[in-house]
Amino acid sequence: MTKFCINKNDENQTLFKFLKKTYSTTPISVIYKWLRKGDIKVNSKRIKDKNLILKSNDIVEVYDSNKPVIRDKFNYIKNVKLDICYEDDNLIIVNKDANLEMHSVYNICLDDMIKSYLVDKNQYDPLNENSFVISHVHRLDKLTSGLVIYAKNKQSSEILTQAIQDKDKIEKYYLALISNDWTLDNTVVLEGWINYDLEIKKSIFSTEMLDNYKYCKTEFNMIKKNLILVKLITGRKHQIRAMLSYLKNPILNDFRYGGKKINDEKIIYLSASKLIFHNLDKPLDYLNEKIIEFIPKWAN
Repeated sequence: MTKFCINKNDENQTLFKFLKKTYSTTPISVIYKWLRKGDIKVNSKRIKDKNLILKSNDIVEVYDSNKPVIRDKFNYIKNVKLDICYEDDNLIIVNKDANLEMHSVYNICLDDMIKSYLVDKNQYDPLNENSFVISHVHRLDKLTSGLVIYAKNKQSSEILTQAIQDKDKIEKYYLALISNDWTLDNTVVLEGWINYDLEIKKSIFSTEMLDNYKYCKTEFNMIKKNLILVKLITGRKHQIRAMLSYLKNPILNDFRYGGKKINDEKIIYLSASKLIFHNLDKPLDYLNEKIIEFIPKWAN
């Protein structure tokens, strides 16, 4: 028998969803069998209703030899140093260095750095979490630097993830240093369709709708002749890189998309530089209209 005490990050989800998370390597058919046979108890009562909503401090008992999965195995990094741009009890926003992976099993990555930092601050203990894992709510390419949001609890994770999907609740701006002088209008709004080709590891942009291509839209604003402020309206893989390449203004050092190579560093001169929050649901509504900004040295 395995016993779980439901905490704040577990509550308000169904019993079935909780079991799927904690026993992610166990076939779903087995979980249904447990429920049918009455092998699950909640607060000492046998429960067959998979839609039962769990509450904080509920005790869930599973009478089976299958073992729950350790949800978060990560590489602890001692004395980790982060470029923190904003932090409170619900979230942390950091500046990711270029050439740093978001997630990796083998290499130092931002996910492990964040988790190690929060472990050191006694704000995260994976051994005390049944179904929640600290995670980023959006991604940046390895070669791109800039702002990344991490949620510290389940409720914040759900609100922020939905806000990213809603497009208009978190405005995302990037700075790009381009290989050529900008000769287009000061503001250019480009929309079309994009597809990431796995074979060549490159996104292809088209102004025509093609099979398997997804709609994309970006606004480009000239700050200097070779420095562009980019407002990301949709978030497709390599969207900014592919669109600037299409406009004959590829990002500096982004040789994959035709950019001029100025050094051997594994970076491109693209940075997620600003976030603006709008209309977030409670309890994150205190962030509404807040601006978080980080300007890379090369943009000054």
